[in-house]
Order: sequence, then structure tokens, then C-alpha cells
Amino acid sequence: MAESEMTSQVNCDNLVIVEEPIYKRLADSLRAEITSGRLVAGARLPSMRDLATERGVSLGTIRHVYSLLEREHLIELRRGRGTYVTMPEQESDPTGRKEKALLVIDDAIRHLSELGFNTRESQIYFELRLRQKEDATRPIRIAVVAVTPEERSIIGVSLDNIDVARAYRISYNDVISQPERLNAGFDFVVAPAPLVKELSFFVPDSVSVMPVAITVSRGTIVACRRIPQGAQVGVLTVSAGFQDILRQECPEILFGAGSLEFELFGNLERTSLFIKRHDVLVLSPDYANLVETPEAALLRRELIQNKIVIRSVFVCDQGSSLYLGNAIEERYRELRGFLRE
Repeated sequence: MAESEMTSQVNCDNLVIVEEPIYKRLADSLRAEITSGRLVAGARLPSMRDLATERGVSLGTIRHVYSLLEREHLIELRRGRGTYVTMPEQESDPTGRKEKALLVIDDAIRHLSELGFNTRESQIYFELRLRQKEDATRPIRIAVVAVTPEERSIIGVSLDNIDVARAYRISYNDVISQPERLNAGFDFVVAPAPLVKELSFFVPDSVSVMPVAITVSRGTIVACRRIPQGAQVGVLTVSAGFQDILRQECPEILFGAGSLEFELFGNLERTSLFIKRHDVLVLSPDYANLVETPEAALLRRELIQNKIVIRSVFVCDQGSSLYLGNAIEERYRELRGFLRE
């Protein structure tokens, strides 16, 4: 199952027709507003979090939309200040600007020549400085690797709250089949603690692998302990692997259960029948952003009336979050150190 958010609809024959990804529709909509002039140059756009809430999608989806529009030079993300529609470049004297730039470069080459550097050496130093400049202004790149999509989502959401970091979620199975995916200029690789030892065989020596521990929230535990005695409890997860994590981290779902059954999202009809035959439903984290829209919508309709629905919440534990936050801050200062030289 694809992990990206998709829009879809059900036709009269109950066949699911998958349409274009939600991120593309949002990007097309914002692009049209900008190019038509409805969003004027210099206008401030909503924050990623506010727009995600407004449109009812994940923060990662909006981050992807803004990234696409930024690459098209339609918007500008100003660190710590917000996101703005790009101001048109001044083209009043393009030839003059070009000539001034060439004069500055010629002057730099002359100085390097006086210091004894040949053309090839000068090129190497120019390229080095340009790479340093690019590094000094980029976000911290973090690969989030885990076996289950739920774990990747839990860790990714915690990193989305760090403005200077950008998380890229990668399946562990993809790493096994394509180890080169971790050679994409990441500053850190973050993974659940039990996976770190195996993962270290695939990570470049220059990249640190940082373990995190995920834990169920207190609210989820309390909700599970309140399950009525003898209730028919159904647990829906995106992946089979996360069922084991729920059993381990939240044994409270067994306390009052008259019966307990696990099922996977992925089939609209099967999920609908599963919902109907249980009194209590326990759902894996962030399921709404990890399954197709019609299936997620079942849990917002009349099917769940008079049922207890527990949307489980997991977080990175405080120690892991502090450790990771300090490492990101240190790396951020290291990159920005070039600008202070």
C-alpha cells in the first residue's frame, strides 16, 4: 500500500477509483492562485501546520507542497519568518548585473593567481565555497528508517516540530533492497532502538545512526483500561508489525476484552465488516494519513455510532527526543558557522 495521501472515490459498482495524490491537487491549487494574481507577490502564506489543519491533511503533505512550489520559485521559505509568495526579480538592467558579476569573478581570479593558484585550483576553491554556502543555508537532513509505516510516522511527526530539520521517511525493506538510498547527503539516520544494530551495516561511516524509543501515551493506556468487561475489541493497524508493538506497549487492551481480534487496513469491504462486528475499536497511530481516503472515512461515519473508538497515540520518549534535539542543534550550529567566518 502506498504511504502517500491519495484522494479517491467509490463508484456505483463499489469499485475504488484512485485519483491523483492530495499533495498534487493542493500544489496545483496554490500555483493557480499565485499565477493568476489572487495571491500577490509578497503575500504571506499560512504556516505549514495551520494549512495542514485547514485542509485536513498531514503536516508532511503540506511540507511537500511548499517544497515543490519553492523549487518552482513561486514561494520563498524565510527561516523563522514564514512563507511568502516570491517577489518578481528586477529585470531592469540584466546585462549590467551580469557584467558586474563577471568583473567581481575576474577580480577574485586575479587575486588567486597572484597567490600562485592556477585555473583548476581556483575552480576547486570556488566550488568548495559554493557548496559550503549551500550547506550553510539548508535544513538538517534526517532519514527516518523503520520497518512499519506507523513507526516512521511517529518519529517523523516528532521531527516535524523542529523547524531546522527535514525528515525523509524510508522503509527498512527499501534500505535492504537499495542501500544507496542512505547515500543522499543525510546528516543523521534515526531509527527505533532495536533496529539500529542491523541498520548500521547499511549507513555510510560519515553518518551517525541515532536510536529512539517510542512509547504509548498515558491517555491511550487510560482509554484501554476503561474498555467495558466482555466487550468485543477489534484492533486495526496499517501493518502487521505494529500489531506486535501494540500488544507489547499497551497490554491494557486485554483487560476487559471478551474477545480480541486484529485486522489490517487495506480492503474497504473487509474493514467495514470488521468495524461492524466490534464494540470497541483500537486504531494505530496516524492511520488517516497512511490508508486510502474511503477506508479512513469509514471511521468518521455512522458505522462507529455507539462504539468506543480509541485512536492510539505514540510518541518518542523524552530521553530520545532530548538527545536527538541536541544533536540537531549542534549540527545546525556547525553548518551555520561558515556564515560567521
